[in-house]
Amino acid sequence: MKKAVNPFSLAALADELDLFVSECSRWFEENSHHVVRGCAGIAATLILFLFLLLLLRKAAVPLIARKRPSTAETIRAISVPFSLLALWSGLSVSADLMNLPDRLDLALDKVFCALLIFTSLTLVLHGVRCAAEILMERLRKKDPASCGMNKLLLDLSHSLIRLAAWSLAVFFILQNVFMMNITHLLVSAGVLGLAVAFAAQNTVANVFGAFSILGCKLFKVGDWIRIDKAEGIVERIGSRSVRIRAFEGRLIDIPNRLVADSRVENFSNREFWREHFCFGLTYQTSPDKIEQARHILEEIGRDLADDMAPGKCVRFDFLQFDASSLNVDGFVWFRSSDWYAMRSARGRFNSEVLRRFNEAGLEFAYPTSTIFLQGDGHSGPQKSTFP
Repeated sequence: MKKAVNPFSLAALADELDLFVSECSRWFEENSHHVVRGCAGIAATLILFLFLLLLLRKAAVPLIARKRPSTAETIRAISVPFSLLALWSGLSVSADLMNLPDRLDLALDKVFCALLIFTSLTLVLHGVRCAAEILMERLRKKDPASCGMNKLLLDLSHSLIRLAAWSLAVFFILQNVFMMNITHLLVSAGVLGLAVAFAAQNTVANVFGAFSILGCKLFKVGDWIRIDKAEGIVERIGSRSVRIRAFEGRLIDIPNRLVADSRVENFSNREFWREHFCFGLTYQTSPDKIEQARHILEEIGRDLADDMAPGKCVRFDFLQFDASSLNVDGFVWFRSSDWYAMRSARGRFNSEVLRRFNEAGLEFAYPTSTIFLQGDGHSGPQKSTFP
């Protein structure tokens, strides 16, 4: 019985190797002068690559950094992809000079074409990122209060541009360089994208929540806000969450999707701050004294005009007979929307009220109890008052 020949035997592999070596030797003998020119081109290309890289990194960047630091950072970022462009171009030309076999030459052309496309795209994306940083710096100088929102918008835009650019580059190379049919690949990518979006739906919702925050512009970094029961100062607005520093020091991280679906109160965007005041006077206070108290309170509002909201008059009225006091009630509209400044303004208002009421002889009431004691018929009922 005749044995089947194993095509993967050592003898077959040795024969294939001998044939390949002989073909390479014959090709080298026929194209030795082309190989020399190609090797010279490769050496020149490597020297040019190192020269460009050192020139940009060691000479141009320190020289420009003295006058324009932002421009120096841009040159530093694009130095590597720019030098790689020269490297791939030189290696491609050198490969053509070597007169390689057609199949190998075609394969190398495709590889170098793909490398040139990827490197060019990297160079462009570095330029876009550097331009975004320069724009961010100018916006920070122009409007420091909106710095956080502008940075979030630029970061999200840059991420989307980078994702779209790399996706298009990959599909373009597969279809036009390697001549692949990407229809099935696109369908598979769509199905995979749906699966990933379903699995990471909270992450996707947070990204869309970030765009919602950017669109409504309800708050920015440094604002005092309340989201449901969380209250504090906004420290960071990111693509995933909003970070709030509570007044007692706690750090609260709230996902953007919850921020977009919740009620948000911004205290820093108030045009004024309304505070309610109620001053209780003793029952021994006469009607004239009550009227005097009203005028004193309104006069304090006029004297502290720098603390008051423009167009909002300070008005107090005698509104209630309380259990142990006669209440003069009213509202004061403070100008500042800052919490600390408002507390200071309220403290000045209270201090002025205390001083002027004391000067006018107006007594503040406090809870008391009055007990009437029946006498012996001659002296009548006796009254004792206890705090």
